[in-house]
Amino acid sequence: MRTQRNVLVTLVLIGLIACLGIGTLATVALIALRTANTPTIPTTESATQETARGLPTLPPPSRLPTTETTVPATVSLPPDIAAQMDEIEQQVIRIRGLQPRFSLRRELLTTSQLHQKVIDDFLKDYTPAEVEKDVTTLSLFGLLPRNFDLYTLLRDLYTEQIAGFYDDETKTMYVIQDEAFRGPQRSTYAHEYTHALQDQTFDFRGGLKMTDETCEQQSEYCAAVQSLIEGDASLTEQFWLLNAASPEDRQQIQEFYQNYQSPVFDTSPEFLQQDFLFPYRQGLDFVLALYQKGRWSAINAAFEKPPVSTEQILHPEKYPNDAPLEVNVPDLSPVLTGYELYDEGEIGEWYFYLILAYGEKQAWRLSESIAAQAAAGWGGDVYQVWRKPQNGETLLLVNIRWDSENDAKEFYDAFQQYGVQRWGQPLSSTANASRWQESTAGQSILIREKSRTLWILGSDAKAVTNALEALQTLIPQP
Repeated sequence: MRTQRNVLVTLVLIGLIACLGIGTLATVALIALRTANTPTIPTTESATQETARGLPTLPPPSRLPTTETTVPATVSLPPDIAAQMDEIEQQVIRIRGLQPRFSLRRELLTTSQLHQKVIDDFLKDYTPAEVEKDVTTLSLFGLLPRNFDLYTLLRDLYTEQIAGFYDDETKTMYVIQDEAFRGPQRSTYAHEYTHALQDQTFDFRGGLKMTDETCEQQSEYCAAVQSLIEGDASLTEQFWLLNAASPEDRQQIQEFYQNYQSPVFDTSPEFLQQDFLFPYRQGLDFVLALYQKGRWSAINAAFEKPPVSTEQILHPEKYPNDAPLEVNVPDLSPVLTGYELYDEGEIGEWYFYLILAYGEKQAWRLSESIAAQAAAGWGGDVYQVWRKPQNGETLLLVNIRWDSENDAKEFYDAFQQYGVQRWGQPLSSTANASRWQESTAGQSILIREKSRTLWILGSDAKAVTNALEALQTLIPQP
């Protein structure tokens, strides 16, 4: 069980309540690409009628904020902007078919105040020890350099081109007061107001359990639910753009996108770029698949029975029946003398794809198609990082269950290629086991047994051997 936050969890929690410029641009950029494949979009009137026929049972009142505990809307906005926001809210209500339970509070902040709020709300509890842990784990995965300054990147990234956001804890929409309210801001407001409707209907924290505690233990679940939340808001935003936005809105958005610059995002590690966009791109694909089956009622039903893994987001046909398999490892503390369990969690199909396709060094990477095929068929996993406090030596253990023996073999074959590109030619290699030796990483071992694979990476060869011998009941030693 996870007891500490890692970067996978950090990104989930930050992304849940802060749809900043990145998410908005992801949606805008996809408009032209996806319109041809989008189902016939109803008018706002017909969409409302269709949704009203298929809404699921609403959550119990105990899961929803009450009017007595909420802050009445107090808008100190210029009257014309307030009127535009009111109009956009009504348009989104008609498009999405969810009814608000109370008025949304809006708060004006300067750009610098909003930047500081993002840092205070989302990064204030991200301690140096947690940052070091995340960098250690991600470097073992081959995604980051060992001394990467992750905190500064997250701080800068989440204050780059910020456009405002909905805060599900205070039930407040934070709006920048020193920018014009034009097409990009209006589109963003439609997206963010969708989150307010989602929260008031399905309750992010109480109903969907999107809390620190849940996400520290179930990062795959939170990544999947975040993708549902953002995919739904992105689809609603597209409906708004196509049905309610003015020609001026669309022109202004196009001009904004053509001139947009995001130097922090563009120079960040490529796996992080892909991961930040996952809830918007793959989340939108997932929600579109639901919409094609049952329109808004199918999406509402997914909030009542949320997806539980990135595998389900990547393969909508696997939702809701293909749940992750349970994976465990025995206690290794008796054989790992001097080591302490430093980090533990699950990787999931999406991060296996990132490891293979978007490693730290370009030379390590497999093609996207090979990486995607290798990661598909994921059934469940657990990883552990063990560390010696006195000298920082580490050992990574990853135990994976696949849907079939063939899926395990596909991953094993692809990982062999990845291993050669990362560590060089193996010391030994068979159809079921490969071992590499690298001067800084130490030994890396990959074993396949039927529908399971085991990966051990450690700087101490003796510790690697001891761990392997202790796990021989789980996966026989080669």
